[in-house]
Amino acid sequence: TGTVPRGVTVFLLLYATQRDPKHWDKPEEFIPERFSPENSENRHPYAFVPYSAGL
Repeated sequence: TGTVPRGVTVFLLLYATQRDPKHWDKPEEFIPERFSPENSENRHPYAFVPYSAGL
């Protein structure tokens, strides 16, 4: 946790975040079922942010 000074550019490493084994089983495989509502209930809300979640 920290503070980002005003004027600093922040880059989010979405490729790495969306393939983090802490959040995904077999992160390098495309498994469509992982995005079903029942499989998404317990996942961190920012584990998958295809459109940057409004950030």
